[in-house]
Amino acid sequence: MKKILFLSLSLITLNSCDFPDPIPVEGCTDPNAINYNSNADTDNNSCDFTADILFYLNQDAGIYLYNQGVNKITFHIDGNSIGSQYNNGGFFTSESPPICFDEFFTTGSVYWSESSYTTIEWEAIDENGIVWYNQNTTLVANECLKMELTSKKMKLFQENH
Repeated sequence: MKKILFLSLSLITLNSCDFPDPIPVEGCTDPNAINYNSNADTDNNSCDFTADILFYLNQDAGIYLYNQGVNKITFHIDGNSIGSQYNNGGFFTSESPPICFDEFFTTGSVYWSESSYTTIEWEAIDENGIVWYNQNTTLVANECLKMELTSKKMKLFQENH
């Protein structure tokens, strides 16, 4: 009987001891971030994100720009040039969204911090500095957003600017 009582008292004593709280691990806790820290238990707003955006012309847009005498259309994201498409007897066009990083079209990567989405401004500008189209759009982390430029969009933009 004494052994059982002693063992019970020992367990009660061990359970009543205070152990220090574990040291919190700070870092990015969003699994969509490129710097996600699976060991972090406290978010410190250090998350960084990326997404890709692909620009392509449909056939009507290619013909429209060709007929307007445009030789080069350059795509800009937030004022930064990300690449151009050239009129080599006609622009490369697609009637359905191509895959990201298709060599015939323009793809850029965007990096940002804090939230898993961001808003960007993109423009299509020709070799003479004429803006053919401008739009704000939301990017979501880890996606490849495919932006189709059509003659209808460009004509409407030109009429309003």
